Amino acid sequence: MIAMKKKFVLIEGVYDTIDLFTCEIKKVLEQSGFECLVLDANHMEESLKTFAVFAMTPITAAVTFNNLGYNLELVEGQNIWEQFDIPYVNILMDHPFHYSKPLRHMPKTALVLCTDQNHVKFLKRFHPEIKWVGFLPHAGVEYPGERKPLRERKIDVLYAGSLPFFTAGMLVPDLSSVTQFDAIDMSRQVLEDLIKNPSVTTEDAICQYLAERGIVLDEQELFEGIIKMRFLDSYATSFFREQAVRLLVESGIDVTAYGTGWNECEWSDNPHLHYGGKVLAPEILPLMCESKIVLNTMTWYKEGAHDRIFNGMLAKACVVTDDSGYLKQQFERKKAPVRFCLEEIGRLPEIVWNLLEHPDDMQEIADCGYEMAQGGHTWKKRMEEVLVMLENLN
Repeated sequence: MIAMKKKFVLIEGVYDTIDLFTCEIKKVLEQSGFECLVLDANHMEESLKTFAVFAMTPITAAVTFNNLGYNLELVEGQNIWEQFDIPYVNILMDHPFHYSKPLRHMPKTALVLCTDQNHVKFLKRFHPEIKWVGFLPHAGVEYPGERKPLRERKIDVLYAGSLPFFTAGMLVPDLSSVTQFDAIDMSRQVLEDLIKNPSVTTEDAICQYLAERGIVLDEQELFEGIIKMRFLDSYATSFFREQAVRLLVESGIDVTAYGTGWNECEWSDNPHLHYGGKVLAPEILPLMCESKIVLNTMTWYKEGAHDRIFNGMLAKACVVTDDSGYLKQQFERKKAPVRFCLEEIGRLPEIVWNLLEHPDDMQEIADCGYEMAQGGHTWKKRMEEVLVMLENLN
């Protein structure tokens, strides 16, 4: 009997970052001899016609991000992933509390993967209806071509990412409508706690606030409360992201920043801040290849990592990032990436100055980081992990 070729469905056309990951996954799968069909979210009606033909033979899985296509239908009222019994691999690039509605309506075939182990715990606690949940760390994408030595690169420090402060406001609900607790007081106290204790997750800080005041909520009420207060996560992220860049430029270090918000800070006129505007995700990769240091602060990941870390390492830049339990586990005795604690963010200028003043040491760290990222933090490696998960579904 001839073995059937593995077949995968991917989805693109909504977010440039996700399209970058999807393109890389497609390349990896096709290099492994697998067949891929990419659905275009901008032309889904035509894509579904192609899917109907593609589905005439068994499909191994759909692999997508942030719930894209979770509710697609060929027949009204019938989810296509359930209709054709296709595992729907849904990789969440953000905290699950941002996606409560689609997660409540996941197809029965869904395997939901989180990029932080705390997100896995949250999902298992508040979405027990999802049968398969797992951990899949972020991965990097390597830009093709030769890598310049750090001494020849034009950008001293690169920060590629927006300031969430300017979009977090859109997540703030009508706090006066919250009756189970004083939402305004919670906003102030929890944000203050997160800034003082940045190793704590937002959901744990909320639970601690309630416990200290003797407020008892059932699981559904607690879940709804966390969802309403999730904007605090973005404000805490933005606080430390802004602090990281501000501390560097005010100590005389040149930082080139891309993404929204950097031109709207009260200190944006600092001559050491070089603002490049907003660019698409694929355009960041060559900029990393022109950078000596790629700076990262995470989106409140405490047991995970951000793709900026691995993209920077694959660009053979020296990556400087805030730490997490996952990074400690992966790089316990390694020089790369260079890690700092948010509790001691005031030391960041000293760390960066020391790197820039010792270019040979910095190059050694960058070379070490490249080897480690290539060996264990690419989409090839992650898809190998996904394939094992798919084989173990029951």
